[in-house]
Amino acid sequence: MGLAKHLGLEINEHIEGADSNVALSGGYLYIYLGDDLIHIASIPSPNILAERSSDSVIENQDDFQDKLGNEYSIAIFSSITGIHWYLEQYPDDDTTLMQLHYVVKLNEN
Repeated sequence: MGLAKHLGLEINEHIEGADSNVALSGGYLYIYLGDDLIHIASIPSPNILAERSSDSVIENQDDFQDKLGNEYSIAIFSSITGIHWYLEQYPDDDTTLMQLHYVVKLNEN
């Protein structure tokens, strides 16, 4: 049971993530499967005029495929507290998921 829980937590690191930087001018989330860039998703600018953090959230959603035809759907949330993303749709293959990693590149202000 401990190993299964550990694998579940490790998989979660590959299907969701966060960055504490605020995307004032937006940016891009580069999605890699191993060494291959499989998609570039847009990170929206948050509503910086919002009075509350929860009101500052702007969402973007993208659908894409890898070279093997696996389908993915990602939701990206940008707020005045940072960026959060997670895969809503992904293949049911732990080996593939373990190869996913992300790079955040913010636009310059």
